[in-house]
Amino acid sequence: MKRSGSKILRLLRQCRVIPTLAMVAGTLAFGAACSDSGGGGGGGGGNQTAFLGIMSAGDGLSSGELTITLATSSPGVEGPTAVMAFGSVNASGAHNLGGTSVPLSGTYDDVTKAVALTGAGGWTVDGVFDDVDRLEGIFAGPKSGTFVTTKQGNGAAAYCGTFTGTDNGTFSFVINGNKVLGSAVSTDGTVNAIDGVRSGNNITIYAPGSTTIVVASGTISGTTVSGTFDTGSDVGTWLGGPC
Repeated sequence: MKRSGSKILRLLRQCRVIPTLAMVAGTLAFGAACSDSGGGGGGGGGNQTAFLGIMSAGDGLSSGELTITLATSSPGVEGPTAVMAFGSVNASGAHNLGGTSVPLSGTYDDVTKAVALTGAGGWTVDGVFDDVDRLEGIFAGPKSGTFVTTKQGNGAAAYCGTFTGTDNGTFSFVINGNKVLGSAVSTDGTVNAIDGVRSGNNITIYAPGSTTIVVASGTISGTTVSGTFDTGSDVGTWLGGPC
């Protein structure tokens, strides 16, 4: 699925930039320097903000659902802080990338908007909140790759599957209201972001930076999602279901 010399999931390249390890590491380093040494405070008076999304392994062979919960009802707003110190709140979650649910725990810094989670087996999940509704970044462990999540609501659901044709690999996305976001990974390791819309049972994915150039489309039927892609240089089909 190449588009102008790139792999289909350029189909799904976008205006969004998938964070690199260096970017996230730098942000987290700054967060560590500014975080309150007490950490783990239950920001928002015990209120929470839940995110639902997907993880995409860099080998293009697996993907899965990811949930993250921050112990604050306002992750985009700095919480009360002590003099010359900033605060962090508890964060937790789970993923099923390997087919088994793995609990995650860690912290979220309300100044840098960075989350850092760890789980049994050497899993690490590091990302940044965009101050609106996305929390995305990278993960590492038995497998490594990227993730993207969105605030839960409007019957949010995560889907995973494969695409085949002149390009092959795995895709995963979350549908939240009329938004569709996720990522697709070709078997050669090329990672591209998925951004699109849902209208009824119809799914439309747009070319990078466009809301008019359609590069993939499909439908939701029960628990199955399926469709076709055509980037102008790559064509094929995609099929998936709940992660």
